[in-house]
Amino acid sequence: MNSQIVSLPLPEGGFIRSASLRRGDVLLAQARFDLTLYDDSFSARWHLPFPPSLRQAVKKRRAEYLASRWLARKVMGQLGTADFMLQNHSDRSPRWPPGVQASLSHTDGAVALAVTQQPLCIGVDIESVMSLRTAEETAALLMNDQEEIRLRALPLPFSQAATLLFSLKESLYKALWPQLHQPMDFPQACLLEADVATGKAALALNHTFSPAFAAGTRLEAEFELEADRILTLLIHPMAGNKKPAEQKG
Repeated sequence: MNSQIVSLPLPEGGFIRSASLRRGDVLLAQARFDLTLYDDSFSARWHLPFPPSLRQAVKKRRAEYLASRWLARKVMGQLGTADFMLQNHSDRSPRWPPGVQASLSHTDGAVALAVTQQPLCIGVDIESVMSLRTAEETAALLMNDQEEIRLRALPLPFSQAATLLFSLKESLYKALWPQLHQPMDFPQACLLEADVATGKAALALNHTFSPAFAAGTRLEAEFELEADRILTLLIHPMAGNKKPAEQKG
C-alpha cells in the first residue's frame, strides 16, 4: 500500500496531524487526527456544519465526523467535485456523487477513505487492534475452526490476527452493501489466505446473495498493519469475472 503516495495539505488548527493519498484506479486516502486538539469551532471555520443529530454528541464522535468529512471533501476535490459535503442515505450509508464508488471508515485518531470512478465494489475499514481478551471472547462469533487455525499460524499476536479478520469482513460487507443491500453475518464469508509479507488476503462467500455474488465467490483484499491499527481494502468487479474459491483444509 505504499506506491504513489502524496501528502495532502492540512487545515489550520493542528487537529488533523497528517493526511495522505495513494493514487491509482482506486484512491486511498488516510488522515490522522489528535482528539486533544479538537475544537468545535473547526466546523464553522472549515465550512463543514454538523447535522442536528450530532450537536449533542460526545466530543470523540464530533471529532471523527469532522475529520472524515474533511477528508472526503479533500479527495472529492481531486475528482473535480468542489466543496463536497458528505450526506447519508436513509439507511445511513454515505451518499457519494454520481459515478463514484467510495467507502469510508474511522477509528480512534484515524480516518480512511477509498474512492473510484471505475465499475468496482470497494470497501475500506480501519480498526484499532482489539485486546487479547476481546479476541478470545469473540472468536466463536467471528471465525470458524479453519479460520482460527489460519490466523494462529500467522506471524502475528492473536489479537492482531483476529482484528485483521474482523476488518477484512467489515471491508467485504461495505463493498457488497451498495450492490446487495442485504445484511451479512460473519460466518457468511471466510478467510482463505492472508500473507503478512505482501499484505494480501483472499476471502470467499459461504452464502449466495445474488447470481453475481454466489457462494464460492473469491474476493481479493489488501491490508496494512500498524502496531495499534489495521487497515483493509477490498476491491471486486461489480459484475462478472468471478473466480471460484479454493478452500484449504
